[in-house]
Amino acid sequence: MKLNLSLNLGDGYLHGDATTTDSMSYQINIQQGWPDTTLIVPTGLNQDSGQKSIAFYTESGNQILLRGNVKNEDTDMIRLFTNLDTLVQLTKSIPIAMNIQDQIFIKNIIANLNSGF
Repeated sequence: MKLNLSLNLGDGYLHGDATTTDSMSYQINIQQGWPDTTLIVPTGLNQDSGQKSIAFYTESGNQILLRGNVKNEDTDMIRLFTNLDTLVQLTKSIPIAMNIQDQIFIKNIIANLNSGF
């Protein structure tokens, strides 16, 4: 699932809006938190819970790739809790898009790249 982001830098966190490809909009907050990267999403996004790959894309074309646990909650906001190093990366190069994919999908891409595909 791809989300277009419009983020602002807060005092030690990022916040803003995340819009789906079908124009549904959610508030998003990215901050340092739990020991493991955790993404809490509204049930309306229809994401299966479990381990996922989360890729952030910046205006300059950089990609920041995370692995984390996705949880569905009865909320109207997307919340990402991550470690300090990742938060610093995201604040230095604020992302404009985010993609949430199953781990298997990413492993297949990496395997194809390594095999010369």
